Amino acid sequence: MASVFVGSVAARADTTDELLDQLKAKGVLTKGEYSKLKQRHAAETSKAGPRGAAPVVGNGRYLTALDKGVGFRIPGQQIVTKDNGVVSVGDVDVKLTGALIFFGAETFKNNVSGTALVGGVTGGLSGGSTVNNANSIRSGLLPSNVVLSLATNQMGWDLGFTVGAYFGGNNVFVGSDPRNANAGGSAFALGTPGIDLRQVFGTIGTPELGSLKIGRDLGLFGGQAILNDFTLFGVGTAAGNAAPGNTALGRIGLGYVYADWIPQITYTTPGWNGFTASVGLFSPLAATDIFTGGLTSGVMTAHDQPQFQGQIKYVGQLAPDFKLTAWVDGITQLQRAEVGDSVTAFISAGSHTRSSGVDGGARVDWNGFSVVGYGYWGSALGTTGLFWQALSPDGQARKSSGWYAEAEYTFGSSPYLPGFLGGDRFTIGGSFGQSFLQANSFDTGTVFGAVYEPFLLHTNQSAIGFVRYKLTDWVAFQAEFINSKSINQSGGSFTTNAVVGGTTFFF
Repeated sequence: MASVFVGSVAARADTTDELLDQLKAKGVLTKGEYSKLKQRHAAETSKAGPRGAAPVVGNGRYLTALDKGVGFRIPGQQIVTKDNGVVSVGDVDVKLTGALIFFGAETFKNNVSGTALVGGVTGGLSGGSTVNNANSIRSGLLPSNVVLSLATNQMGWDLGFTVGAYFGGNNVFVGSDPRNANAGGSAFALGTPGIDLRQVFGTIGTPELGSLKIGRDLGLFGGQAILNDFTLFGVGTAAGNAAPGNTALGRIGLGYVYADWIPQITYTTPGWNGFTASVGLFSPLAATDIFTGGLTSGVMTAHDQPQFQGQIKYVGQLAPDFKLTAWVDGITQLQRAEVGDSVTAFISAGSHTRSSGVDGGARVDWNGFSVVGYGYWGSALGTTGLFWQALSPDGQARKSSGWYAEAEYTFGSSPYLPGFLGGDRFTIGGSFGQSFLQANSFDTGTVFGAVYEPFLLHTNQSAIGFVRYKLTDWVAFQAEFINSKSINQSGGSFTTNAVVGGTTFFF
């Protein structure tokens, strides 16, 4: 009888929900009326417990499993306060996701041609060796992580909260490097791994009005570039492999500028025929010379305006087996010099330069094939990290650009394939990408630039091939071969090869 009662309650709940939805769609109910009735109905049905739910001992409430992730759903209810007021609380989804990511990486000594290099991802001042190979057990492009998220609806508003902690696994370098936990590692005994609390934000919105994000999360510019980077589940270029930091580079600096995790207030429109638009105010970042402390690139740290970013994105299922994702992003920020920024006396306090950039890309998923193409261009945008080496020592903007292309194929179920290839579990793929930094008139001049300009970075590039095997829905193994090359303005180059293999646990 209990099961019949619970089943009948669930059936009535479904019918009432459909009726309320129809009344709202026909304009009989206002948004406020609809929201109050939905919350009241949810509170009433939760008293009997949702179908298949198990009661929590002691308080008579019920929990249900989520469709995805590890977590639970607490059914909504109405709470009577001490002053006889009523507070309606909708269903609350509590979800925990995470990953364990470790790879064994062997990078081979650099093949050097020409002069030294400043700003490369291999060789020069980036920590690569021309004498020895380097081996490590390290994280991939994506570090291990645990992410907690909450979602509910109150008074007609969809509310969300997310916090994410990311763990490198290797010892962190504690020093003067402004990247802190994301700096190069420290391969010494009695060290401790870096913990990167890079993500904490909340969202508020409705399907009709769109959503507002407030907090720290991945930026819009370059965000889709890294999310569609196939090395996101692997390693890519394993810079600093003798003493690895929290993450590898993947294609960061070798096809795109890192989007970064930035405090922001970002609005995203409702979807319209597959299109959405986002625009946000972001905390500004300094123009820096991460490699030589201001000797080869200008530094500007004063900010009197926010950084602005925007995005237009399209996602469309054009056919049952054909999906298209396309996007275009923009970024702009005013860089201004503060007293003490310039160590070369070529930048005066208060002088300014505007950084700006655009990027765009597209991804096609067709049967087992996935293909991605991406490109970017910027002025005073920098390379590898936002606004790294963006300016010459006099504060003049440098142009930068880059691109990458990649393709992968996942073998589907077929009676003609060996068992380990079938079932959408085995994937092969490859990619190639480049990032360019263009010297400006000061860099090539005779006053100061002629001294260092031949050593300044011109190109970072890499070619990557990989194979991936999905053992279970949670566990995958991946192996890669990576050829990385950095070239300076005078044509000198540092080239290295690497092989990696490891595993990812996603839950």
